[in-house]
Amino acid sequence: MISIRRLIRAILEPTAYIWVDAILIYETPKAILILFDGRKAWIPKAWLYRIKRNKGRHVIANPAKRGEAIAIKISDYNWAKKFA
Repeated sequence: MISIRRLIRAILEPTAYIWVDAILIYETPKAILILFDGRKAWIPKAWLYRIKRNKGRHVIANPAKRGEAIAIKISDYNWAKKFA
């Protein structure tokens, strides 16, 4: 059941979300460090809508470290603000 508040918010604040495949290098309680398209970037967790972790799938992000393949759901606005 959709609440009235959620319906009004969806109408007044339309947001497009995108899924991005990236490599998780490091995670803190407030942010994650990802590797995307050869660039490292800190993404605040407040910007993320969802994180899908691939169980057991590890990739080499750096020869000294191992990274985890993830998919993140983030608003198109925040993604463009970070990688524009």
